[in-house]
Amino acid sequence: MTALVEEPRAVALPGGARAIDMIDMLLRDRAGMLARVRAGTDLHAVIRTMAATIAVALVVVGAALGSFRGGVQVGYAAVKMPLVLLGTAALSAPALSAIGAALGRRSRLSSDLALVMTALAFGALLVAACTPLLLLGRAMHIGYHRTILVAVAMFALGGGAALRMVVGELAAARAPGWRSAITGLTIVFTLVAGQLSWALRPYLVRPQSVDVPFLRQVEGSFLDAVPEAIRSARGIYREPAGRWGSAP
Repeated sequence: MTALVEEPRAVALPGGARAIDMIDMLLRDRAGMLARVRAGTDLHAVIRTMAATIAVALVVVGAALGSFRGGVQVGYAAVKMPLVLLGTAALSAPALSAIGAALGRRSRLSSDLALVMTALAFGALLVAACTPLLLLGRAMHIGYHRTILVAVAMFALGGGAALRMVVGELAAARAPGWRSAITGLTIVFTLVAGQLSWALRPYLVRPQSVDVPFLRQVEGSFLDAVPEAIRSARGIYREPAGRWGSAP
């Protein structure tokens, strides 16, 4: 007897590759995934799939971060976290193409965008895999500043893995000026990701806070914030006069 209800099928992307197959290849065969991008196979499908992967993974991470405060902050952080990585990709890929063109490399924005998106999707999946650490820290009441440091360490791990994929691909290609391209991309990637994440804060809000803003006024930079968070985690706070001392 013919089944009355057909089993749902995965939507096939151009070229016959399914989104789930691409994600599986990204996790189990990154060399094969990078070869696919290098060959220019289904670049638009790759970009769409990796963008969706980044969005879903970081919605989960953002919700976990927002749960430290709870309430509307869960939704705020879940919306903002994907924007950070997608914005980083949107700004870093043209920078990579521009640096390459300046060094005599053939301009290929679609391939560069697919490469950056693939690397960032892998980094996003790594960060999502570390999300239980955030929830464990929250259950253990490790505190606001220590939770920030855990989150920074998670994103440093994911960002480092993503950057390593891009750097490895550029080094393997041995295109003209590849060392300069790697240096330039590393600087751009670090500054863009760090400053964009800083501009879209807060993701974590103290539980006792009355107001929960979607965005906070820009003060300083991400590079200033990390050492300050380390000092605060040790119980050392900035005094109004501008000196450092122990918290009262």
